[in-house]
Amino acid sequence: MSPADKALLTTAFEALGPERVTRGLKARGHSWSDCFLALAISGEPDGLARDLQKRWRKEHAVSTLLGVRVQTVTQVVSAWDHEETAFRALAAEWLEQNRVAARAEPMVGA
Repeated sequence: MSPADKALLTTAFEALGPERVTRGLKARGHSWSDCFLALAISGEPDGLARDLQKRWRKEHAVSTLLGVRVQTVTQVVSAWDHEETAFRALAAEWLEQNRVAARAEPMVGA
């Protein structure tokens, strides 16, 4: 996976946030009903597929939903489908960095 590909995936992870990335990593499938993005966004199998059912350009709809470029969504789909092991490793690394950063922030009102 190239550095440019990793940068696009990181952009997607940032748009999703740690909770949804964690949820997405529970995915086992590769269709719009059970892939990483499906579980990350909807939290349940088939939830995103129902929302995208009448959409001709699904990547465009998801990019609008997340507020990222279509190229970013396309890279997530491609990496999940073709480089799932590397995708999972990058997501785990990103989650670890973001959990550490979250714990380092001072607690408000404590």
